[in-house]
Amino acid sequence: MSDLTPEQISLLADKWLKGTISREEKELFEAWYNNMPEGTVEWTDETIHSGQALRQHLLQQITQRIKDEGKGGLYQRLPLKQWRMAAAAVLLLLFSAGGYLYLSKRQGKLLSSPNNALTAQHIVPGSNKATLTLANGTVIALEDEKNGVLSQQGNAKIVKLNSGQLAYNTARQPSAGSPAAFNTLSTPRGGQYQLTLADGTVVWLNAASSLTFPTAFSGKERGVTLSGEAYFEIAANASQPFIVKVGNMQVKVLGTHFNVMAYGDEQTMNTTLLEGAVKVSGATREVLLQPGQQVRMDQAGALKVAAANLDEVIAWKNGIFSFNNAGIEEVMRQIARWYDAEVVYPDGIPQDRFQGEINRNADIGTVLKILETSGVKFTVQGHKILVQP
Repeated sequence: MSDLTPEQISLLADKWLKGTISREEKELFEAWYNNMPEGTVEWTDETIHSGQALRQHLLQQITQRIKDEGKGGLYQRLPLKQWRMAAAAVLLLLFSAGGYLYLSKRQGKLLSSPNNALTAQHIVPGSNKATLTLANGTVIALEDEKNGVLSQQGNAKIVKLNSGQLAYNTARQPSAGSPAAFNTLSTPRGGQYQLTLADGTVVWLNAASSLTFPTAFSGKERGVTLSGEAYFEIAANASQPFIVKVGNMQVKVLGTHFNVMAYGDEQTMNTTLLEGAVKVSGATREVLLQPGQQVRMDQAGALKVAAANLDEVIAWKNGIFSFNNAGIEEVMRQIARWYDAEVVYPDGIPQDRFQGEINRNADIGTVLKILETSGVKFTVQGHKILVQP
């Protein structure tokens, strides 16, 4: 039961981090760990709760175990970088499985001890919730509505599909010159929603965001206005380019997949291209993006193009927080929006950097305990999260 290959260890680590591990797989991993020999760290009541000693102890044992398991064939074919990544993944999951995890080899099993300081009944992960404001001013709370037709707006039927999905079904194109009816889909902090526009374009709207759009597209362009963050999969139509307006930035596309992040509390507005081509206009110039590129526009309207980490950019759409050498303020802005929490730095802003991924469905105590492995400390008071060095 404990003879796991490095590949299997890495796979189990990935599943545990993403919350997809089965009970049998979890038991298999625990059996593997519990059969590891005791390491060089002397466990005392003081050091068993020391994050630094724990990380060092686990990393020593995990990396040695992976090398031992690989001797005689598998390890020779597994690159050094890969088995070290597997070790890191296992190390991270031990902190993310629930509350605060620590290991007692003297008892020979994996233990879970909740940290009362991080137990928060009022701070919960976000979910599929949004409001739809119709052209006549009617506001519909979508989470309170049953699936089916919600309203008729001109030629379009507004249909609530499965949880978190809204679609505009148009039987025919509007006649030339007919006035456009605009609707607005808005997500609160702690909410997200998916929308299919009348032309077939699919939009994923992140927390604390809004999209204003016509119920049917006519004329030479298809235009929408975004605040916050959204991921777009544009329905191709070369004769009617798609325009996303975000503040003083404009993104023009024909048919493509891209992400726009334009929160008011961020320093830049970012457009990241995954497929196709987009033209982004700023205050003074335009740039044409290629797949894998991101353009950032600062508050003065200047544009800067660079290569993008696509997995990190669209992690939110896939239910993950992804941090790549991110500062604590960037990390906590994402957490505050998704968990609808207030973040306070009573003793100044720590300088710690963060690398890794966390499931967005994890409870807030688990998320903060993972972040605490860097040395930052958190205290939860109601809807408020205090961050301290």
